[in-house]
Amino acid sequence: MAVNGLHYLLAASVIVTVAGYFLLENGSANSFSTYLITLTLLPLSLLRKQTSFINLPLLSLIAVCLIYLAVSVLWSGSGESVPRHLGYALLIISFCASIPISIAYFPSFLSCMVLFIVLAAFVSGIYSIYLHFTLPEYQPLPEQRLYAMGRLRNPVIGALSYGFAMTLAIYMLLAASRRSVKVGYLGAILVFTTAIILSGSRGVYLALIASTSMAILLRYPSNRKLQILGVLTTVLIFLAIAALFLGPELLFKRALSFRPEIWSEFVSRTIDSNVWVGLGMSANSEFLMPELLIQHPHNAFIATFYYGGVIGLSLYLGLVLKSISSINDPDSTNAHLLAAISLAFGLTATALDGNEILTKVNYLWFLIWFPIGLSLTKVKSH
Repeated sequence: MAVNGLHYLLAASVIVTVAGYFLLENGSANSFSTYLITLTLLPLSLLRKQTSFINLPLLSLIAVCLIYLAVSVLWSGSGESVPRHLGYALLIISFCASIPISIAYFPSFLSCMVLFIVLAAFVSGIYSIYLHFTLPEYQPLPEQRLYAMGRLRNPVIGALSYGFAMTLAIYMLLAASRRSVKVGYLGAILVFTTAIILSGSRGVYLALIASTSMAILLRYPSNRKLQILGVLTTVLIFLAIAALFLGPELLFKRALSFRPEIWSEFVSRTIDSNVWVGLGMSANSEFLMPELLIQHPHNAFIATFYYGGVIGLSLYLGLVLKSISSINDPDSTNAHLLAAISLAFGLTATALDGNEILTKVNYLWFLIWFPIGLSLTKVKSH
């Protein structure tokens, strides 16, 4: 009975974590459920020692990577606490492990989790769009970009978050058999598309092209003509939307002018400082450009290299490749299929805009740790 109760609490905490991100106003409230995940998982791992449903080598690699980055705080010279960052690592490890455990215990967990994420993002998107048009004083930004509710106030983070939810909705749209369900997810996709357009962000379109193309390729594995047509249509639709609402100058000139300089600066800093272990997880990551102040490397891979050096980047690349290897299986489960699609979105998005992979719950938990958590499952989901 105690084990059953812990499983219910674990599954509920995961759903609250992923759905609450779109609805809660601050990170402290969102973090509470992540503490519950860890506190529930610890006794559950002692009471139920079966591990056949989880990919232990991948979980071990996740732990090594995160613990190394947490320890790197020692040589960052910031004076920040190593135990606090080890706590962040434990929260992420627990979150990743809780996904395959809940999938194994509850056959409907995966579909319920996706449904709640899409529903929460839909409510957030509707409300944010409403405020954008009806309350001009709600818009504190100098540009007329969507200032979303809750933790999505940054336009780029908002666009990537809605893009992630849109990726899940596209997956469900392609997988659903009932027309009413398809119509519901299509409505959600239209809301997310509107929110993304209003955000004025650019990188999200490339990430959506990658994830939607992956979804089509995996949904119709034996129909080459449909695959080619679907991918080409996807590319044309998203590029047309981006060009129409952003304009060629904003789409290309501004997008290409900053990123190479930012990336080159942080790579150079790492090479000049300590190429093997980096500058440490809490090192200063500001970069002053003539136009603006840059506060992070805007690339999760370069950020990991900057904070953790060659060792940190190698560990991160290793766990990404291990995740891809785990889901590249003829007997892939539904969780693996969704992992491949969401990983395509996350890796593309974080190659254009990402920072610390070791952090309390935020949008990178969705772009990186959510698909990697799905990759950990070793059982067939229903």
